[in-house]
Amino acid sequence: MAQNPLTRHQRRLVRELDGIIERLRMNHREIESCRPSERTAGLNLIRDHLVRGEIVRSYTLVDEFLNVILCNHFFGRKRSHIKLWKTKRFKNFNYFFLEKLSLMEKLAYVRAIREVPRSIRQDVERLNNLRNGIAHSFFPENLRSAKPKWKGVDIFSLDGVNRFEDDIAGIDDYFVRRAFGG
Repeated sequence: MAQNPLTRHQRRLVRELDGIIERLRMNHREIESCRPSERTAGLNLIRDHLVRGEIVRSYTLVDEFLNVILCNHFFGRKRSHIKLWKTKRFKNFNYFFLEKLSLMEKLAYVRAIREVPRSIRQDVERLNNLRNGIAHSFFPENLRSAKPKWKGVDIFSLDGVNRFEDDIAGIDDYFVRRAFGG
C-alpha cells in the first residue's frame, strides 16, 4: 500500500498528463510500437519538444522575475501584487509598460535601478538569443546566428541541458533574491 496516496485532484492530473503525453506522442518508452523507420525521428522530436519547452519556461520565469523587480521599484513591497492587481494603476502599468518591454529592455531597466553582475547579464542575453533561435526556427541548427548551443555545447544534448540548467539555477537564485529578498 502506498505511503502517501494521491489526492483525487492529483489522480485527475496524472490521467490528464497521460492523455496529453499520448495525444502529443511524447511517451518515449513506447517508441518500439512505432515503425522502425520512424523511431529515431520520433525520439528526436520528443527530445526537441522537451528542451524547447524548458528553454521557453526558463525565459518566461526570468521575464517574470524582472517584472517583479520593476513592480517593486515602482509600487514598493508593502502591498502584495495580488492586491495591487485590483488597482487600475497597477493594471495599466502591466498592460502598457511591462507587456511592451522585451526581456532585454527589462534587464536594462533593472540595471538602471541597481547593477546586475556581468555573468548574470551575459547568461540572460544567451538565454534571450537561444529562446529567439528556437522560437522562430523549426530548424535552429541551420541558423547562421543563434545556433542552439549553450556556451558552445549543443542544447539538445544531455551535457548542454545540464550546463543550461546549472546556469539557469544561478540566474533564478540571483533574481529571486532581488525580487523577493533573502
